[in-house]
Amino acid sequence: MFEPLLEAVRREADGERALADVRDIARFHRIQSSPGYDAAAAWLEDAIRRAGLVPERIDVPGDGVTRCLGFPMPEGWRCAHAHATLHSAAGREVVASYADAPLSIVQRSDSARGRWPVVVADDLAALETLDVRGKVVLTAANAQRMHEAAVVRRGAAGLVCDGRRLMPPVRMAEHDRDSLPYTSFWWLGDQSRGWGVVVSPARGADWRASVAMGEELELEADFSCERYRGSIPLVTTTVPGTVPGELLVTAHLCHPRPGANDNASGAAAALETARVLHALVRSGVLPESRRTVRFLWMPEFTGTYAWQAHASRSTRDTVAAINLDMVGESQSACGSTFLLEQAPHFLGSFADELLSRVRTAAQDWVQDFSGAGHYSLARLADVPYSGGSDHALWIDPAFGVPCPMLIQWPDRYYHTDLDSPDRCDPGSLALAVRAAATYAGFLAAAGENEVRWLLQLVGRGARRRMLAALDRPQARRAAEAERERGLRAIGSVARLAFGSPREEGVGAAVAEQLPLAIEELEGFWESEVVPAIAHLPFMPTVLPGRVPVRDLTALLPPMRWLAEGWPALDEARRARLLVVEGQMPGGSTVLDLAWFACDGVRGVHEIAERLAHEGHDVPADRLEAWFGCITELGLCHWREH
Repeated sequence: MFEPLLEAVRREADGERALADVRDIARFHRIQSSPGYDAAAAWLEDAIRRAGLVPERIDVPGDGVTRCLGFPMPEGWRCAHAHATLHSAAGREVVASYADAPLSIVQRSDSARGRWPVVVADDLAALETLDVRGKVVLTAANAQRMHEAAVVRRGAAGLVCDGRRLMPPVRMAEHDRDSLPYTSFWWLGDQSRGWGVVVSPARGADWRASVAMGEELELEADFSCERYRGSIPLVTTTVPGTVPGELLVTAHLCHPRPGANDNASGAAAALETARVLHALVRSGVLPESRRTVRFLWMPEFTGTYAWQAHASRSTRDTVAAINLDMVGESQSACGSTFLLEQAPHFLGSFADELLSRVRTAAQDWVQDFSGAGHYSLARLADVPYSGGSDHALWIDPAFGVPCPMLIQWPDRYYHTDLDSPDRCDPGSLALAVRAAATYAGFLAAAGENEVRWLLQLVGRGARRRMLAALDRPQARRAAEAERERGLRAIGSVARLAFGSPREEGVGAAVAEQLPLAIEELEGFWESEVVPAIAHLPFMPTVLPGRVPVRDLTALLPPMRWLAEGWPALDEARRARLLVVEGQMPGGSTVLDLAWFACDGVRGVHEIAERLAHEGHDVPADRLEAWFGCITELGLCHWREH
């Protein structure tokens, strides 16, 4: 049903043009709430005008104090200059220059001037046996936590950071040891500031070896940095329609220079998608009677929280969305696979099935030797929810917007100074644009026939996944999860009736066809799946347990120390929260899922069951301990019986 639209999109989408936009965006040092981000936003507004569209701009506070849905808006930061020089037995060596390599300093550093000896403390525990007062601490630990422990409480002068995230097998410890990791502070209110230098893993290893041999190293720093109360531009445009409701294409614009794949690629792909749909409207391919397609560029997380808080009407009108994050990879250079990240099964929607089919069809197909078959050279996969980007805020039940993410992952050069445009690929960009434009255009123009077709598509996909679940470990649990995903996905098609009377058009098609699709799926479950799992043991019935109730109507701040209640916690409770989270099986993904499943009705045992159906076996007592920590942050409470 989407194929004619896809072919029209294919003719319009230009991967080389998108790559040129990546190169332009990558010139800007796009730290959130900074002059570089403002300049990138201004460039984007001009590019939108050149595409024949009308840019809109919402300015939200960037002051380190204002909160949007509980998330603090970062204060403005600019760096006039920052230099650092190492003094050792070998002489003087310049090791940091903000002008030449912005990532050679910890972003949002404070001003500093002086010369200090270097000591090594790779974790917080090492500080217990070290005298760091008046010294610079070389560390691979989290910069914010080390600043609090070493600088604020023990009087260290500053930090040298060389920690980076490894992603086996794409990025191992031996890979790209001369790269500079993206490292940043995030300040709130008037808390004590600090400064830091970033060095490569290779340089950090050399310094550690020198210190271990007894050599005295000294670091001289000259930082001139300014904090200010500014504003953060959220840039948006629309391909306007006449039918109620909006489709949203979103991509974060922020990240340091060059930040090509992350996320100049997503921002450029969204811009090219806007160009394509605008062209299809002018040519008459997309009908006049359609929903508005909105495009939103903003700082990651920060901007989405702000948009949801400030543009409440547009948020309420959002029927479905798509998040474009790191979609431009050269797969051979970066080691990535083009992923479609799905919603958890208990938040299933039609969007995942539709986008999966569109992305498959949108590939560049290669004929085989017979000339009859075809295959693709791109690596693709559909994967479970992982989080870590703006789609998490949209699918959160507080908003409940179907929003799959397209992403190339993992990436060998992620969050380093090696994430450059030469590691982007026009073919990857074009594929992402074709998928996004076809998905958004199809849903924008979907009428009665498209709704009926979509219900059939979602139903077939649900039946296929239920059958596939029978071959997975714990088949009963897997099949039950896919049944729930399918039922929720079918039910979510009702979103396409937004603003449509139940008695006519799309509203009538939904009212007539949706119950039949549910009945068909349930009949398939009873006739085909239940007999196949009848011999398998049932999961034991569990008591609900304590019931957590959310007080925050949004995704938790991904960095817990940004939560409003963090300053009120003593160090012991802060440490306990971080330990509980650090030891949680499944890490931040499981914590997101637990928060999504927290509906004020489910107890911790029932939430644990939802996580188990998603493939994460987490003991209920661990979840109870975690929710207890979150209650101390003031973000939820226990329901009284």
